[in-house]
Amino acid sequence: AGRIVRNSKGEEVFNFGKHKGKAVSQVLKEEPSYYDWMMNGDFALDTKRKLTEIKLRNFNK
Repeated sequence: AGRIVRNSKGEEVFNFGKHKGKAVSQVLKEEPSYYDWMMNGDFALDTKRKLTEIKLRNFNK
């Protein structure tokens, strides 16, 4: 199962845990340490790549 999915609005949202249903970009903005927690956690490389892609995309806005 994907840890990051798109909601009905096409936004990338978390599909697990305390932030389930929340936009990834919003969580990373409000709780930057969540990125580090996921990167150090036992998540698939693909999930980590996607998370980094979203972080960089929003950082460059």
